[in-house]
Amino acid sequence: MRRLMGLGVSALAVALAACSPQPRPVPEQPIAYNHQVHVQGEEMECTRCHLGAETQEQAGLPPMTVCAGCHRRQGADIPAVQAFMELYDGGQGEPLAWRKVNVMPESAMVHFKHKPHARAGVGCETCHGDIGSMTVAEQVLNVANMGWCVECHRQENASIDCLTCHH
Repeated sequence: MRRLMGLGVSALAVALAACSPQPRPVPEQPIAYNHQVHVQGEEMECTRCHLGAETQEQAGLPPMTVCAGCHRRQGADIPAVQAFMELYDGGQGEPLAWRKVNVMPESAMVHFKHKPHARAGVGCETCHGDIGSMTVAEQVLNVANMGWCVECHRQENASIDCLTCHH
């Protein structure tokens, strides 16, 4: 009985940790991609780089050829662009190993899908914050905070049936 109770307490601790109000630390990225320069300076939409955010479950990232296409002509004097082009030219087309900033922990047992949120008109900034003003993308919202999600679903008259998100 004690062992069963101990397992229950451990499971509760894991569940509470997954729902803590603190966002994760910012992961180190392969290059210093500056969202502010691209979004505010170049007026790029999120979906120009995050392909599939409106049409697929995952937002995705562009192939390096898309970035290189612009940066062969622009920003050749910027150290971050030079570092990117060195990786691109020397990597034989290997993709960059970007690390996810907004990660849904497996303990949350949620399969988040971008497509239905985009279809419903939910803007990227609703969950991701004002990425356009960030030099380095960071998680501003604890994506495992079910209370926040449920409140948003209620305000937007979206389903709060458990199976909507937990499947």
